[in-house]
Amino acid sequence: MKKNYTILSLYYVLMALGLFVCKHFLNTPYDSSNFSEKFLPFMILLSLLVLYYGLKNKDQLVLSKSKSPSYLLSVLIFVPVAGFGVYSIIKGFSLNLAFFILIVDTALIGIAEEGMFRGIVLGGLVRKIHPVFAILISSFFFSLLHILNILGGLPFSEVANQMLSTFIMGVFLASMYLDTKNIIFPIIFHSLWDYILLSESLADISFLPLLLIGINVGEIIISLLIIIKLMKANKQFYN
Repeated sequence: MKKNYTILSLYYVLMALGLFVCKHFLNTPYDSSNFSEKFLPFMILLSLLVLYYGLKNKDQLVLSKSKSPSYLLSVLIFVPVAGFGVYSIIKGFSLNLAFFILIVDTALIGIAEEGMFRGIVLGGLVRKIHPVFAILISSFFFSLLHILNILGGLPFSEVANQMLSTFIMGVFLASMYLDTKNIIFPIIFHSLWDYILLSESLADISFLPLLLIGINVGEIIISLLIIIKLMKANKQFYN
């Protein structure tokens, strides 16, 4: 686990460095329209770091499949988000660099953040402690990542809202991962969700606020149901 926390610390440092450089040297704060473009080199670096470490240590991180994966609960949220994500990409399609940069950026965010916080942190924790505690701890670290956005010029009030929403999403993504035992599902969900939010392709849909609230409520309900399953299974992952 010490190696996992070392990589996590390095991830935080690289993230902080990228935000600081973008804000103070490239004059591109976190909420700028071209932030994805300026931060892209750091996003690539973070993704490569996670992929290298995850693949090198996959034997210590891959979840046990002693019990068959389950998809029923996760799919109730995954399918609607995937559908709206694909629709958002089609609706926002444009033959310009900004469109393709955002596609690449959100894909890399999914790979880097899910690989780090679900694949490495959760994957390591769940072998040592009860899966419910592993979910909460990994979600805390995921939420904590977003406090670094202050370095990118984001006001504390917005950072606080981000930390709350990312903790809730972190619990859901961790629950989904432990239930399906497949990191691909959290990666796709995370990437498409970020594309929906960052592209604003669905901004003209009148029921979008209700949709976002509904998905958040659904995440909480599904997370609780999966956590109850994990509590009953008890020692499904750890020794």
